[in-house]
Amino acid sequence: MSRRIFDAHCDTLLRSSAEKDFLNGCETLHVDLPSLLESGVHDQIMAVCIEPYIGREKEMWERGLRNFSEFKALEKPRFHFAIEGCLALSKGWELPFHPIVASLTWNGDNPYAGGIGSEMDLTEDGRTLAKKFIRNKTMVDVSHLNDRSRKSLLKLGFPVCATHCNARKLCNGHNRNLPDEDIIEIARRGGVIGIAFVPDFLEEDGAKATIESIVNHMEYIAEKTSVDSIGFGSDFDGVNKLPRGIKSARSWHRVIDALENRGWSVDDIDKAAGNNWRRFFKIDKEISG
Repeated sequence: MSRRIFDAHCDTLLRSSAEKDFLNGCETLHVDLPSLLESGVHDQIMAVCIEPYIGREKEMWERGLRNFSEFKALEKPRFHFAIEGCLALSKGWELPFHPIVASLTWNGDNPYAGGIGSEMDLTEDGRTLAKKFIRNKTMVDVSHLNDRSRKSLLKLGFPVCATHCNARKLCNGHNRNLPDEDIIEIARRGGVIGIAFVPDFLEEDGAKATIESIVNHMEYIAEKTSVDSIGFGSDFDGVNKLPRGIKSARSWHRVIDALENRGWSVDDIDKAAGNNWRRFFKIDKEISG
């Protein structure tokens, strides 16, 4: 059965160097237009993260904005813009699109907080920026914050999400995954955690990661909280390897099939596939037509 999938994170904006590759389909991309339409993806958050591109930050920022401008003009699916790491804002660069969600950092330090490779806390500028995002209806993503910065952000009291994180209890080999207490706190505020299709976030031996590993993390978080707090954040085009059984966005049906095979109800699958994210971001559940 086709689902209206909402994927909360991909890095395709920077991986796609030519618009025609995305529009016509490209074997080197996990996400392209034909695969999204074939798989029933109705909402796709596309992130721009320039912090890995040392010395090329402005070039990649401009590429991401250029690609998003082209993609968002398409009738379907519906694309949403995200900032992953706010280094560009600290540089005063133009932001022509309203981000639906923003993470303060990538993996390292920046003027706002400490990423997972850091021990730095949330800064005063970070607190100010997070509050500004909420006022402007941009939700805040905790995915790349280290434990210290994430806990300081949670103390600010507003709803947050994790667009592409998994459960640390099931895979403790990577500190991008969330501890139980933070999973519970995010859910308590109405937030959603998007399970990432990153092998090293799914299994401590990433080579053993499968679609069943994805469902295991979903079920674990649902048991700790409820089905209302889980979704997908694939991280397509942000990783070189994917779990066994997943090749690209054309594989979404396999993930849905796995949930059905585990006995999930239609309503619960619809929530996890997309309706939880639509509720969190306060956008309609359906796309007309």
